[in-house]
Amino acid sequence: MIVDGGSTDNTAQVVAEKSRQFPHIKFIQRQERSGVDRDILESVAQAEGEYCWLFSSDDCIAPGAVEFLRGQLGHDWNVFLTDYAVCDLHLNRLNGRAMIPVNDTTSFDWNVPAERSRYFELAQSPTAFFSFISAVVVKRDDWMRASPQVEFVGSCWIIAAQLFGMARERLVVRYHPGELVLNRGENDSFLARGLVNRFSLSIDGFRKVAEHYFGINSPESRHVSRAVKNEVPPPALIHCRLRIEDPADRKRLDALVCRQYSDGSFSDFVRRRFILAPDWLLLSVRSALRLFKSLRRPVSSLERSTASL
Repeated sequence: MIVDGGSTDNTAQVVAEKSRQFPHIKFIQRQERSGVDRDILESVAQAEGEYCWLFSSDDCIAPGAVEFLRGQLGHDWNVFLTDYAVCDLHLNRLNGRAMIPVNDTTSFDWNVPAERSRYFELAQSPTAFFSFISAVVVKRDDWMRASPQVEFVGSCWIIAAQLFGMARERLVVRYHPGELVLNRGENDSFLARGLVNRFSLSIDGFRKVAEHYFGINSPESRHVSRAVKNEVPPPALIHCRLRIEDPADRKRLDALVCRQYSDGSFSDFVRRRFILAPDWLLLSVRSALRLFKSLRRPVSSLERSTASL
């Protein structure tokens, strides 16, 4: 099932060529852009399979992934979540991205309080809460039964909203710590509107989804907030702040920093005050850190040999 959300390239030609080889392809071509959220909802609505592996057009399935996933269909789950390899633009592997620190493929039934709590406590990043399209496989009937979560169309987080909506009735997440997806990097389409807007999607937008379904002060929302902090750490915010020249963007970023570190803890207070410090102080600290790193030069083989004597 392919939904072309109003692209201006040769997608239709490519799909036509592939359809001759794979006649079961179903293709919907929109004439105007309707946004990734509507395209995802349309993809699942038009699909005919029992399971849907949601996929972004630029990522790739790892070798052996489909066969592995077939072997998981005998387990009781309605959401399958896999880790993935972070790659460059040319799909050269750079590193892995562990969402949950477990060694084996594990199921978590969110309707069992202890398992739900364990899942949220273990989650390392928003990807554990379904922020990465290509890592998610869903049981279509359960997705459709939840009805489209239209209040979050346009948020870019419709998958998380849809699955959080499913959790109101039943959500069993089967998580696989292996890399079944190759995530193509260096082409984040969300950066088209600038880094501040990209940060806003996570810091403000993703939190709003969690708060809507679980409550602002709920344990679940606090863990989602922690995961967002892991994804957008202080160095990234400081780097962005030092590069911004537009006063309006600076004001928006400062508001996001306050939103990011607002749980009332002492550590949040310290981080917030430091990130919002005057530029001269941030630049001085950055220069000192760079000097410190330069002084920590690698020890030569001769020095190591001398030390061993």
